[in-house]
Amino acid sequence: MASSTRASSRSSKALDALRKPSAFFSSNWAGLVAGATLVGVVPGLAGVMRVVTSLDRHVDEGFFTPMRQLRATWRRDLPVSLTFVVVAVMALVNLWAIINVESSVRVAVSGFLIPVVWVVTIMGSAYVAAASAQPWHASREQVLGLTAVLVKQRPVRALLTPLLLLGLLPVVLLPPLTVAVGLSLPAWVAGEWWGVRRWREELDPAPDVKPLPDPDDLDLRWRRMAQQNLARERSHDPQAG
Repeated sequence: MASSTRASSRSSKALDALRKPSAFFSSNWAGLVAGATLVGVVPGLAGVMRVVTSLDRHVDEGFFTPMRQLRATWRRDLPVSLTFVVVAVMALVNLWAIINVESSVRVAVSGFLIPVVWVVTIMGSAYVAAASAQPWHASREQVLGLTAVLVKQRPVRALLTPLLLLGLLPVVLLPPLTVAVGLSLPAWVAGEWWGVRRWREELDPAPDVKPLPDPDDLDLRWRRMAQQNLARERSHDPQAG
């Protein structure tokens, strides 16, 4: 009887240890499915980031959370999703130009496209982070407001974000990794980069009973935190007041 109990306990611990890796895997597949629709690029990425930056809340809902995010927010995030698609095409054109055209044309094309891709990558990454942190019913203006907060709070990191994402491209593009963690691992890294996980823990502590929906006042908590951070910045600014 005792040996059976110990075996059951070990099995339970082993299964519990697999829950978080399985959440990475299942959310990754949900993100791939959402991204394949093109109109679900941003909701899919935001849903994946929502899972991997708040595993205690979503560990058992790894696949369904991005799907719910897609269903609830694809209209709100449609302009940004289409912008992502356009910028991806521009990046491919830029790569083609660098490889194939004459040097004079190459400089002109790259000089125009690289800054555009850089800025859109920064704002798009911050928007995905903001969308992952906001409740599903948040308006586009609320998500854009938090996007601005993220960029303003971390201006140096914001400028370096395209380099970070460029370093993560092998994870996204290599087929074995793409299938396993091609979106979920970069989403986790980007979430840490923007501070989403830490802020979520401060504003929305993991509940004892899981999973639960986001608190109705989560957007209010974000705004209050933003105001407090800005007030602290002004108090440390020697030219303030």
